[in-house]
Amino acid sequence: MKNFLLFFMTASIICSCQNDDDVTDEVQHATKDLYDKPLPVIKANLKGKWQLHYGKGGFIANLIHDWGNNDYWEFDFSSNEDRIMAYLEPLEADTKITWIKGQDNYAGETYIMEFYDKKGNPKHFVIDGIYNDTLTIHYNSPDAMFLYFTKP
Repeated sequence: MKNFLLFFMTASIICSCQNDDDVTDEVQHATKDLYDKPLPVIKANLKGKWQLHYGKGGFIANLIHDWGNNDYWEFDFSSNEDRIMAYLEPLEADTKITWIKGQDNYAGETYIMEFYDKKGNPKHFVIDGIYNDTLTIHYNSPDAMFLYFTKP
């Protein structure tokens, strides 16, 4: 009986340790910095439709702006020109994207996504990365707001 109990306890400990390691591995594999990657890698991870949930930062560093769940950005790289479609706030755009290799205020040299919204205002964003399932994009400005997206 003691042997059975000892075997059961040992097996339980091994199984619980195995599950913790599996979760850690999934999280590590799901995290990707994109700001320092070549443009084809950035575009491959960015393509498709993303749902904007909130923005954080800007002039007031801990300000959180909640856009709800009605704002979507869609990136299309299948044609000759790269395009973005953004619905509702903070941007409303259906336009061409230009990629500029330039200096980011946070990450050093990177690709900066430039496009114009429907009002003709220029927008400059850096694709920061995908962390777990969340895409992070930030304005290329000294007091940048960071935007947080997930796949719908």
